[in-house]
Amino acid sequence: MNIFSKIFITAFLFVGFCATSQTKSQALSKINTEGFQKSQVMNLISDLSDVYGPRLTGTNQYYMAAEWAKKTMENWGMDKAYFENYCDDCMGWEVKSFNVEMTEPAYMKIQAYPYAWTESSNGVQVGEMVWIESHTDLEKVKKQWGGKLQGKIILIGSAPEQNMLFDALSKRFTEDQIEEAKKSIVSAPSNPLGPSAGNIDLIKDLEVILASFMKKDDAFFAFLKAEGALSILGTTPFFPGIIHPSGTYNLRESHVKSIPYFAISPENFGKLKRLIDREMNPKIKFHLDSELYLKPENNVNIIGEIIGSGPKLKEEVVMIGAHFDSWHPASGATDNGAGSAVMMEVMRIIKASGLKPKRTIRIALWGGEEQGCLGSLAYAENHYGKLKETTRKKEVEKISAYINMDNGAGQMRGIYLQGNEAVKPIFEDMLEPYAYLDVNNLTIQNTNFTDHDVFDYYKIPGFQIIQDKLNYDTVTHHTNLDVLEYVPERDMMINATVIAALVYQIAEMDSRLPRED
Repeated sequence: MNIFSKIFITAFLFVGFCATSQTKSQALSKINTEGFQKSQVMNLISDLSDVYGPRLTGTNQYYMAAEWAKKTMENWGMDKAYFENYCDDCMGWEVKSFNVEMTEPAYMKIQAYPYAWTESSNGVQVGEMVWIESHTDLEKVKKQWGGKLQGKIILIGSAPEQNMLFDALSKRFTEDQIEEAKKSIVSAPSNPLGPSAGNIDLIKDLEVILASFMKKDDAFFAFLKAEGALSILGTTPFFPGIIHPSGTYNLRESHVKSIPYFAISPENFGKLKRLIDREMNPKIKFHLDSELYLKPENNVNIIGEIIGSGPKLKEEVVMIGAHFDSWHPASGATDNGAGSAVMMEVMRIIKASGLKPKRTIRIALWGGEEQGCLGSLAYAENHYGKLKETTRKKEVEKISAYINMDNGAGQMRGIYLQGNEAVKPIFEDMLEPYAYLDVNNLTIQNTNFTDHDVFDYYKIPGFQIIQDKLNYDTVTHHTNLDVLEYVPERDMMINATVIAALVYQIAEMDSRLPRED
């Protein structure tokens, strides 16, 4: 080979390398321009929160929000936008009006909100209050209280410990916390950044836990009804004055529904408990007008797709997702309107940028996550195979990755790798252009209790985003303060733009992301 040939080949390879590099750089520039300078993410979360929140599973409000999301993606020019049903017997429940107050020994307005799927009171009711510490040992409760609960209001649970609010309510992860997570060498059991279920079959265990939980609650509710009790009041230690009424989880048509059941503020609970201890049993006046109904058509996952451009690779899919449902006492802004809005914005950014990813990019907005990942589980069983069977459908092999967002509205700080060491250098390279935003921290750790667990169960690379907690665990999570005021715009813009860049790069890879062994 003569010198001119060598120069020509060298120059050709150099130009080719630069062209490839420039193509990636240009793609990310387009994504950045669309995500940072033309962002619509706050418009999306405003709609989800103020107009279409809350989005309780099974409700008409949920379905209205789902129709809005589908129509929005159609207007953006998504190649596909459609619904998939996930539950035929999950009931809707809505509050029309309610009030709770103490009338004796002195008047006190009780800060309260009803738990979901509880029955109406049939008008205003008045009763004396008694305290039951726990219903875990139902036989003990029956022995102590059998024949004594007619017309009574039950104060259930232990009084929260005093909280002087010395600790900050809102925090970002410290550099030390992030570094500790990055240095982890095993995926479980301890996770310095958030909850971890350890190396367990979470989806299988979740089914057992929920079944046990429902059996215990059903029996207790049935006992109270038979005894003629009027209502239950409980609390969660969210200070100051925050109400945390997640739900009774008795959403299926076959479940026993509770008598009117209210979450109250920890401060109100403490006073009521102290009065009972002094044998000054409070008299409670309340009413609850609520509606239970069954509309299976409300129970849908919302799916949208950008079809890939690769002749063969378009058959493979990069999935992103967030749960679309929320609890009912507020607008579901941080849990999980923020995650849903970010993932919708990811799809908009990629489409509006004019990019043509090789693989198909699919968004799934899940229903029923708060009741045990109902939407994502139903989707997986329909597309990938039954949970407790070893046979898997071919579609499993076509999913390159699933990326989930469900930890509030805080900024992305990195990715939980769920024990998948092989993806670490890939993600390091993909996130390096955004290192200046401090979003490229990777930990081998697991995090659990949301929809990516389903994909992990099927051995599809499933990942959850590391996010700053802000006040998610102290103020907004499942509370009456889960509202738009706690959603920071800069964090949302960063999350949507960086995830769009990550997803696009995964879709452009020559091969799928590595699976776990």
